[in-house]
Amino acid sequence: MKKIILHDIPYGSHERHKLDIFIPENLKSDSGIILFIHGGGWHEGDKSIHHADAQFFCNQGYVCATMNYRFVADNISVFNELDDITSALKTVKMKCSEYGINAEKLILSGGSAGGHLSLLYAYTRKGESPVKPVAVCVYCPPVSFTKPDFLYGISSNFDDWKFGLLSKCCGLRVTKDDFLNPPQQEALNKISPENYVSPDCVPTAVFHGKHDELIPFNHILDFITLLNDKKIKNDLLIYENSSHALKEDTETTLKSRAIFKKYAEMYL
Repeated sequence: MKKIILHDIPYGSHERHKLDIFIPENLKSDSGIILFIHGGGWHEGDKSIHHADAQFFCNQGYVCATMNYRFVADNISVFNELDDITSALKTVKMKCSEYGINAEKLILSGGSAGGHLSLLYAYTRKGESPVKPVAVCVYCPPVSFTKPDFLYGISSNFDDWKFGLLSKCCGLRVTKDDFLNPPQQEALNKISPENYVSPDCVPTAVFHGKHDELIPFNHILDFITLLNDKKIKNDLLIYENSSHALKEDTETTLKSRAIFKKYAEMYL
């Protein structure tokens, strides 16, 4: 079988419910899947940003998929985006079966908001996922929404926008004045991956810029400490000179791909 690329496969009724699937040639009947989830602050972005990643791992022999999802709004929260991942995986698994592929294992990956959704899905939806998450490889992921320095690089002139975004993400109104109040902290904690770290979590690789201006590096260090405390297999690769976009460390990007490839070899 030659390599097959399926574009804009619908997986639901919303206009954003579209995904792309990359099926390698000479694939074994049993195969794991790598799903790439784009970033963009939960309210923008497109699946095409991960096409190069999907092409690379497809050439390594893995079924890959990239997906769009609904953007957060007054009636759409992060939890709805997690629902979209489940729906997308159902469609990917069905399409794989049409090509004689039995897809049972899953690595989730993404950057920024896509990294956050990957972690949150693997940590909270493993039991209901159509394809079992076995590992996560993420870039600059938000791991805690409850700390005052979250998104600290955004100017105070944009506080209304920032807290409006947090409100849409968690489904509860959050303002600068009530951010630290118990109801708001509880709602934000529910969408924080660090809140769900347990011995049952899947192996996790995190690639993060030491000078990230949105997701403070200390958040990631705290997160890795939690993983270590629970004896979760993990890898942390630091981009020593990079901010959130990870553009300043070309050689580190090659190292991150090598770690990612190792996870695929080990767990898929």
